[in-house]
Parts: sequence; C-alpha cells; structure tokens
Amino acid sequence: MASLSGSSPAFPRPRSSPHQRGWLLLVWSLVTLAARAEMPAYLRSALDNFNPGVPAGWACTITTTRNGLTIVERFDPARPAEAQWSLLQYQGRSPTAEETGKYASSRMPGISVGPQSNFQKGDIEPGSLTLVQETADRAEFKGAFREEASGADKMLAHLVLHLTVRKQNPFIEKYSLTLTAPYNPVLGVKMDELNVEATYQPPGNDRPALPSTHSSKFKGRVLLISNEEDLRVTFSDFARRP
Repeated sequence: MASLSGSSPAFPRPRSSPHQRGWLLLVWSLVTLAARAEMPAYLRSALDNFNPGVPAGWACTITTTRNGLTIVERFDPARPAEAQWSLLQYQGRSPTAEETGKYASSRMPGISVGPQSNFQKGDIEPGSLTLVQETADRAEFKGAFREEASGADKMLAHLVLHLTVRKQNPFIEKYSLTLTAPYNPVLGVKMDELNVEATYQPPGNDRPALPSTHSSKFKGRVLLISNEEDLRVTFSDFARRP
C-alpha cells in the first residue's frame, strides 16, 4: 500500500538546530539498538529474512478473486519481458481471445507480482514490537512502523501491525494490518475500514519463506460514493528461475 500524503499541518513545527538533531539521532539509534538486543533470537532472525512480497527470480501461479471476479494467471521471469505474464483462467474457464487481449494490455513488463506490498521490512520499528501471546511453536507480536515511514500524513501511521512468528527455522508466518480509525488519505477519499492479512509458506533448504495468501477488505467513500472491496489472492506452483 503506497504511503499517501494528506494536508499540511496548520501551524509550522519549531525547527531544531543541527546540534540538537545530531543528539536526537544518536539517542534514537541507541534506543533502537537496545530494543533490538532485547529481542528474542527467533524474532530477530525472522525479521532479518522477511520479504513481504514475492522474491525476485521465482515463477508462480496467482489466483485472484476481487468482488466475485476470479482470474488465474502465471508469472515466469525466465520468459521474455513481454511474455512473462499469461492468463490461464477467467471465471473458472479458458479465457476468450478478447479477454486475453485485454489482459495482455494490462500486464505491462515490470508490473509487480501479486498485490503491491503494503510495506517493506525496514519500515517496521523493532522497538515497538511487544509480545501479545506465545506457545512453544509460535509467538504473536504487536507493533508499529518507523516514524520516517509513518509520519502523521502517511498511511502506515494509521495502521496497527500484528506479526505471527514461527520459532523453529524462524520466519514470519502471518502479518495483519488494521486501520485504527477512519482516515482521509487524499481529498475526496475516506477509508472507514481496512483489514489486510498475508500468510507465508515455511522456508526450506533451497527456498525462502514464500507468500501463500493475501487478503484485504476495504470500506469507504470515493467522491461521496460508497465503495467496498473484498480481495483474496492465493499463490501456488512456485519455481525458482535462473
């Protein structure tokens, strides 16, 4: 989810001197390092290896259902750029020539694989992560995002992050994002509800943790018109490419 800028604050903030900013940066760095040092080893390892999206160099099949419309497509980075995407099914059947043509024109080279990543692992503020619950196999943490990624006028500042971490061969098994309160990202757009969830397959000897599912539910208004979206994406048939 891209960060969206809103209106400027009504009053300018007082400026700090370069000397003050230097000290603040040093203190913040020490606090972050201390918080990171207190992390369980499994959480630190899981965060270090976390990739919210599909890693480069992997082919996969993607099944997307958006408000009742389902398509199945294949992405293969080993193919020529103009042929990396192919439409396999449309509403449970083989696509028509017209549907295939429209699809090809919408899938230009360089388009991201699966839903656009809501955030990058570097956006997570390690010092904000607090343990919610745990078992012998898993732990759930609640946290927020770094200030530079989640200023008051950016989307990530309005979301609560939950991480479910597998302790053995540590990896992020699931994350969820929830809008804390109604939010106006830009003029004419109001987000009343937003819930995002993504799950990941366990890593193996020759593969990282790969996406399994991604879902989101949105309710809001665009130019005073009610808008809802229910999206679910499933990833399958991964294959490593040279």
